[in-house]
Amino acid sequence: MATRFPLRLTAALSLVPALALAEPPQAAPAASTDTPATEAAGDGLAFAASLEACVVASHQSPHPFVSGFVVEHAVSGIEGEHCGYSQTMPGGMRMECRLSQAGRNGLAAEFREVAAGRLAGGTAEQAAWTRECDIITADGKRMPLGKD
Repeated sequence: MATRFPLRLTAALSLVPALALAEPPQAAPAASTDTPATEAAGDGLAFAASLEACVVASHQSPHPFVSGFVVEHAVSGIEGEHCGYSQTMPGGMRMECRLSQAGRNGLAAEFREVAAGRLAGGTAEQAAWTRECDIITADGKRMPLGKD
């Protein structure tokens, strides 16, 4: 059974009008389907711990809306007073975040909820941590996400 990520983890997809103009999604190699669910959940839990501690790590997950696209999540470590986090997106885009400790805690909690199977859907509400992120379009334009 594939893990579905909440809309909050992919809030960028519904908030970026450029998606309609973006190149068609390019599928990354699909994640292995012979991995036990407990191992996949364990990977999500380990990534959540790395994210909270801001330790360099990476994690893959299936995209919740684009079949066959694998989202690459990465923690790049401390950058000044913030933690670098990024994820790939369809259409050659990516989300880049400079997360505060509160932002890391919020996003890590979502990874834990998904790993536990308690967060399979989403709400229209945008998670607070997304205010610390930008979308980088395929042509390199930076678009703030969730900023007032």
